Amino acid sequence: MTNLFAYGDFISHAGKPLKWKIECDALTTNDWDCLAHMVMERQKEPFKSVEGIPRGGVPFANALSKYATGDESHQPMIVDDIFTTGKSFTDYMKENYPDKISAYGYRWVVFARKKSNVYPFSVRALFTMEG
Repeated sequence: MTNLFAYGDFISHAGKPLKWKIECDALTTNDWDCLAHMVMERQKEPFKSVEGIPRGGVPFANALSKYATGDESHQPMIVDDIFTTGKSFTDYMKENYPDKISAYGYRWVVFARKKSNVYPFSVRALFTMEG
């Protein structure tokens, strides 16, 4: 069994040293479905599709995909499990949407280590640590 919270020496996606981490591999399919439902209580704008930033965002995207409209006039939703520095979102947008403005798409994470709902990230989080 994997614990949701682990302490030790870890390195973030951005190469930042961390003394603890949230291990979202501990979440079950039912957990992801519940988290998706929580997002949908807050997400008022429709979205055409859901894209999970590999690797942590994929199970979250899978759980949210049933809410996607498929309508090409709507923007996509881009999700990840944890926001630490924003590097994964920056890298994902540069790779997948190089010609779009930085505000393109709706963005969600489950956990944010710091406030992430400000430019340039505009990522909404279900749970945010106080900074």
